[in-house]
Amino acid sequence: MKRRDFIKASMVMSILGAKLPLMALGKSHQNIRRKTGTWESDRILVLIKMNGGNDGLNSVIPVFDSLYHQARPTLAFNENQALMVTEDSGFHPQMASLFPIFQNGEMGIIHGVGYPQSNLSHFRSSDIWVTGSPSNEIWTSGWLGRLFQNEYPNFPDGAPDHPVAIQFGSANLLEFQSTQTNFATMLFDPEVMYAIINENYVPGSNDPPPATYGGDELNFVRELDLTTLEYSEEIYAAGQDGNLTVEYPNNNLGEQLAVTAKLISGGLMTPIYRLHIGGFDTHAGQSNDHSQRLNQTSNAISAFLQDLKNQGLDDRVMVMTTSEFGRRVGENGSNGTDHGTSGPVFTFGTTTIGDVYGSQPSLSNLDNNNNLLVEHDFRQVYSTLIEDWFGMDSSISQSVFQDTFDPIPFVANPLSVNGSPTVPDSFTLFPAFPNPFNPATNIRFELPSEARATIRVFDLKGREVQTHNLGKLNSGQHDFRLDGRDLSSGVYHIQVEAAGSVQSQRVTLVK
Repeated sequence: MKRRDFIKASMVMSILGAKLPLMALGKSHQNIRRKTGTWESDRILVLIKMNGGNDGLNSVIPVFDSLYHQARPTLAFNENQALMVTEDSGFHPQMASLFPIFQNGEMGIIHGVGYPQSNLSHFRSSDIWVTGSPSNEIWTSGWLGRLFQNEYPNFPDGAPDHPVAIQFGSANLLEFQSTQTNFATMLFDPEVMYAIINENYVPGSNDPPPATYGGDELNFVRELDLTTLEYSEEIYAAGQDGNLTVEYPNNNLGEQLAVTAKLISGGLMTPIYRLHIGGFDTHAGQSNDHSQRLNQTSNAISAFLQDLKNQGLDDRVMVMTTSEFGRRVGENGSNGTDHGTSGPVFTFGTTTIGDVYGSQPSLSNLDNNNNLLVEHDFRQVYSTLIEDWFGMDSSISQSVFQDTFDPIPFVANPLSVNGSPTVPDSFTLFPAFPNPFNPATNIRFELPSEARATIRVFDLKGREVQTHNLGKLNSGQHDFRLDGRDLSSGVYHIQVEAAGSVQSQRVTLVK
């Protein structure tokens, strides 16, 4: 079969295909394959690209900021529409399936992620994110390609017995390009791919490519062909052995996550998956389009996380969303928003510390082009994954990015400190759960050291309606059950005083 026929046949079939239904209950055993190469961790990272530039201000919404409402007269959400997750911010209403995940401390929000001297071109900004380059330099290898080259310097010689990385569909393959080869395995449906390859699929000629740009592209495609061909049996076997325990949404991202769950369940030890969902370039008609995309993304991620929990795989997997940039502060004349700079990155799973990192972007302190300022460099996020999630030395991340970037403490059990839970530098208050609640909600907080703690409850008029002196507590996490049976329905402020500081959050009692 010629490559054009292979691509055509793959594209016209469902990612899961007729033989891999969206829901499959069955074998409960897990066939974990042995690790090979120098990659020591069995942890898995699932990266989801929100193609087009996700609007962060309408994802995590500053509902009480008057400048937000002035800038977006038709697109803004108020506190009654948003799903309140902090004292001053709420989720888009179509992110409802993620709301309990955040409340349960299994979702992190990293505010203001971008890079200095932001580029507003989709193509250029995407390349910056996937290569890890400064904005004023053109790099031809990806950050993951360089990372894998460090681990497998002679690849494909000495390659592990599983795909090094799996790339779904047509997202940016430069991310896995090293200075020598491409580490990505292209994936549509694992069973269909195996069948197609077995029908005399020829990955490419041995004729040397011409010394032109077209020749470079041909060599690039041949490398992908070879990698995909080499691992077809492993992918096929994992797809057969794996299980799904939930019904996934019938959309593109839902299908990609269902395949990913099945391969992980089937024992494939691939450490990194790159998925994608399009449609976030909302220049016009944003109200409908953005709502649909957030709904699809949220429901698919929620199903995936539940599936992992059901199969006891959640302690090995972290999910993260990325996007090439955010949107501008103000809406345009087409009821949409144009290309901006920074935006939020979301982390998911029992493997992440459910917290808010950074501050809601200021709408009064903008850059020279009236765009949002960058609070976190995206390479801080990637460096954290390399060091804390995969447990590699900081010298490796420095080599990958040719610079040093401070990590962000969103990994629950960082391997960089031998898997020991981090001791927080400051007192941390987690989102109350459930919220809204009736009759009780759980207040969780973490102390950096032994300290006295007091919890106070105030109504909207500022009256203190409950006080709970908890006494002296040891360092670490603590839970307090707040009983609302003697309170009226309404919104309350929970104030926790400990370790020399005070933090608060809103809760809603519904009777």
